[in-house]
This record gives sequence, C-alpha cells and structure tokens, in this order.
Amino acid sequence: MYIITFAFGQLLAQTPLHKKEIDSIIQYYELSKADSLSIKERLHNVTLFLKGARLSNQDSLMYNGLMTKTWLLGKVKQYDSAIVYSHQLCDLARQNQDTTYLIKGFTKLGIYHKNNNQLAEAFRYYNEAFRISRIIKDSLNAGKKLLQMANIQAYLGDYSGSKTTAIDGVKYLEYTTDLRNLAGLYHRISVGNRVQKNYKEALKYNEYALELGKDSLTIKAIGIKNILIFKNTKALILGNQGDYRQAIELLKTLESNTIVQQNKTEYARVLSNLGHILWLENKENKNSEVMLLKALKIREEIHDVLGLMSSNIYLTKFYLEKDKTRALEYTEAAYDNAKKRHSLTSILEALDFIFKLRENTNEEAKVYSRIHKELEEANQNNREIYAVTRYENDKLANKILILDAQKAQQESETARQRSQKIMYLLGTVILALSGGFVFYLLQQRYKREKIREVYDAETRISKKLHDELANDVYNVMVQIQNEQNSPDVLDKLEEIYNTTRDISREHNSFTTGENYAAELTNMLSGYSSNETKIIIKDIEDVNWESVDPEKKIIVHRTLQELMINMKKHSEAGLVAVTFKKTLKNVGITYADNGIGVSENEIIHSNGLRNAENRIKTIGGSFIFDSEKGKGFRARISFPN
Repeated sequence: MYIITFAFGQLLAQTPLHKKEIDSIIQYYELSKADSLSIKERLHNVTLFLKGARLSNQDSLMYNGLMTKTWLLGKVKQYDSAIVYSHQLCDLARQNQDTTYLIKGFTKLGIYHKNNNQLAEAFRYYNEAFRISRIIKDSLNAGKKLLQMANIQAYLGDYSGSKTTAIDGVKYLEYTTDLRNLAGLYHRISVGNRVQKNYKEALKYNEYALELGKDSLTIKAIGIKNILIFKNTKALILGNQGDYRQAIELLKTLESNTIVQQNKTEYARVLSNLGHILWLENKENKNSEVMLLKALKIREEIHDVLGLMSSNIYLTKFYLEKDKTRALEYTEAAYDNAKKRHSLTSILEALDFIFKLRENTNEEAKVYSRIHKELEEANQNNREIYAVTRYENDKLANKILILDAQKAQQESETARQRSQKIMYLLGTVILALSGGFVFYLLQQRYKREKIREVYDAETRISKKLHDELANDVYNVMVQIQNEQNSPDVLDKLEEIYNTTRDISREHNSFTTGENYAAELTNMLSGYSSNETKIIIKDIEDVNWESVDPEKKIIVHRTLQELMINMKKHSEAGLVAVTFKKTLKNVGITYADNGIGVSENEIIHSNGLRNAENRIKTIGGSFIFDSEKGKGFRARISFPN
C-alpha cells in the first residue's frame, strides 16, 4: 500500500510507515500524557505526534492526537487554537461518518467558544452535538448537551428558554443513572422559576435535585459541591418567600460545615447569602454588614470575579438607603466586574443601580441600550436554533408513534375488525352530521362577529384617515395649484407619509405565542430614535406562557397607545417601560421625562381613555400620574 500526498502542487508517492516508526511516534503521544512534564513540553510532544500520525494514515492516531492537543490548549486557555484543532477533529469525523467523534468535536467547540465568551457560537455547537446524539438515540449525551445549552440561556438572562430546554433534558435523563446531570437540570429549572418569582415551582425542583442524593454513593455521584450549591439555592428561595428563619437556619448549618469552610469559593457564597438574608429580615442587623464585607474580602483574595459581582450588588442594596456614596462605589465595582466577565445580565443589573445613584448617566444609558439589544438578539437567535431542532425531534417522535400504531393495528384480532369497522362507520356518520350542524352554527356566528369587527375597524380607520390625513392632503393639493414650486410641499408630503405609516403600524397584527415577549420588545423599541431612548426592563421576568392570549393583546395595544401618545405629544428624551411579576399580578410601569400633561388634558384624552378601558376589561387597573413639565407616568396592573 502507498500513501499519496501533495508537495508544492506535485503528487508524491510515500511508502507506509513501518511498525518501528509507528512505535516511535507513539512515544511522543505517551510523553504528551505525562503529568510530570510541563504543559508546554506536552504540547510540543503532541505536535510531533500529530505530524507522524498524519503520515501513518491511521485515523485512530489522529483522533487521539487531536483530542489530547485540544485538551492541553484548553488547559492553558489558548481557546482560539483549541477551536482550530477541534474543527480538524470534526472534519476528520465527518469524513469518516464517525458520529462518536463528531459529538466529541462539537462538544469541544461548545466548551472553548463558551470559555472564550462566544456564547452564541457555543450554543450552536452544543445544539449540533445534541441533534446527532438524539438521532443515534444516545440519551445520556443528549441530556448533557441540553443542560449545557440551558446554562448558556440562563447566563444570557433567557430564563423561560432555559427552563424549556432543561425540561426537555430531563426527559432524556430521568430514567438513567446519570444523577449529576439530571440534578443539574432540576437545579437549572429551579433557578429559572426563582428568578421569575415562581417560588413554589422553584422549591419543588430544588427538592427533586436534593432528593437524588439519598446516600453517600448518590451524593458522590452528584458531587458534594453541587449538593451544597443546591442547599444554598434552597435558602435563597426560602428567603424570597419571606421564610427568613428557615433560610437563616439552613445557611448557618452550611457555614459550620467543614467541607464548606475548606472551599473558600463556597464559604464566601454562604457568608454572602447569609449576610443578605439577615439584612432582609432586619435592616438594622449589624452581623449582616460584617458577613457581607467578610465574603467580599475572601472573594478579592481568591480573585473570584463572579462572586465579587454578587457581593458588590448585595453591598449596594445594603447601603442604598444608608450611605449613597458607598452604595455607588460598590455598584461601580460590580459594573467593572461584570465587564471583566463579559456578563451582559450583570452589566444591566449594575447599571440599574447606577441610574438610581448618579445624576449624569447619558453614557451609561447608551451602554444599557446597546447591551439590552445584544442580549435580545442572542436570546432570539438561540431560541430559533433550538426551535428547529425541537421541531425535528417532535417529528421523529411522531413518526415512531405512527409506526407503533400501524404495527399494533396489524396485530389486532381479525375477528373483531369487521364489527369495529361498522361501529366506526356509524360513529363517523353520526359525528359528521353532528359536527356539520355545530360547524354551521359556529360559522354563522363567526361571520356575524367578523362583520361587526370589520365594520368597527373600518369606522375607526376611516375616522383616523379623515381627522389626520384628509385635511393635510387637501391643503397640499391647494398649495400645488397656487404655488407649484413651493419647497414646503415635499416636507408636507413626508409628514403625510409618516402619519400613514403610523396608522398602518398601529393596526399591525402580532403573535401571542412563545415569541410574544420578543415581538412586544420589538414594538416598543420601534419608537426609539436619535431624540428618544427607549429602555425596556425585566420583560423576561414575566412568564408570558401563563398569560391568556386575550390579556397579551390588551397589554400590547395599551402599551402601543402610550408609545403613540409619547411620540405625538411628550417630546421625551428617555422612556422606561418596566415589567414586574408578583404572586398574583403582573405590573407594568411606563415613565418618560417629557413635557407632561395637565389633569384636564388627561380627562379629555381619547387615547388614554381607550387604554384605561382596555385594561379594565381584563380586571386590571390603569393609573396616571403627570404634571406639566414633569413627565408622564402610568402604572398598569392586571391579575394572572
């Protein structure tokens, strides 16, 4: 056998390597695995091994070399180089149609892109690894990849998407022995529910994770560090519920745990959370400040940037009402930590406090707007990537169900087939007649309702066209007749065009499905301009999937009415729309820094009356607060 290679564009024939030569090459591989050598020396040896492996024409050697080299590059944080060699691993696996190494290659690409803060790319490659795992029915790998994807979504603040992905992951692992990743999925669902203030569900999934560690063997399988994290999370959930006594008791137990004390990262986490909950229970508790500062010092000593973000935010909250100067120092430190970690959600959280504590925040407002947009785009992209894979998964599952149903049908008893057919036929005829009659009644009712809706919509649009366009068009026509070369004509035509576009946008349709939050964000952002900045806060905190479609329509139209009024009348430079979910209600606050309106103008505003009436139809409230020259504020609340 001969190996054909290329050199300077010329074909060269090479004889295959002998066993001694292969043995010599393998020595480099063994040296690359030797822990006694430095990483630099091991990388040198694996590079020599790969050169020889390429000449050997043995794929197994290439796989081993590429797996080792990417791992070593990852150890020294040379992620760009690790990504290059991971692509080579994928190319080789793809060429050989080797799904095992293709999954490994895509997983490595996910890991190194994530470590390189390229989260969108990481999510895409983990999704590819999941897709192949699902096709070859590798449930363990499929579940692991969904956990990694859910973690990225949570890091980007998409807790609804993270929960959906993690719940899908549970389906692959709940009947396997992979307790560590199953517990991780339960934990991710629990954290998502906690952030969205669904504390009952958060506690339920937290218990699921903890219950997996029934004895020393299962605790070892899950990892004692993970168990401690789950207990920490449980304490936070209890604190959020107002059960401070039980939360403090649990955290004090963790504080005295010798395993926690030996791990500075976990010890600082416990101290920080304990200090925060003591403060929540009693704002004058002196131990709270001591513990928060002690946790901060430990995290500074071990350079725990992620932990420092949390400590600085807790201290910001602690000093917010007591010492605004110190509060600002801590929130600025949290902002710097977040930028180091490139944590987009933490950057927004820190900026929220900076807006409250500093007067001149024009530059920060620009950063907030840019980061918010970047987060929205990343989350939307991730949802679209996984939506396609999820659709393929459902399609595959349906195909299996159809095949199973066909097989069951073929195995049914021949003697009963004829009687069943007769029963089906009679049932079908009766059902068809009944269904046809009901359908006819519903269709007639639907037609009447649609005719009324069309009539109302036509009347409304006709009035708008008459009030807002007819006079303008007539004036332009007169001006063209009298002053044919007037430069004002184009300006007036542009005004007419903009008015027409606004009327069209006001009556656009929109989805009330899983992309509702994204569409609502797009609608609100659409009113942003060079003169007006739009800030949208905490829209993902609301579990929109649990909100009725009718209520979503009312919310969309009401906020649209407020944005139209703002655009026409307020002259605002900054508009903030904030969403908040409580146990029983959804709250929305609109605020701008425009010229405001008088009480008399509010009373005679058709747009605001329409908005108020809409909210009342879903059992909600709509409260205005405005004075001339002091901006405009509206508070919306409705039950859910």
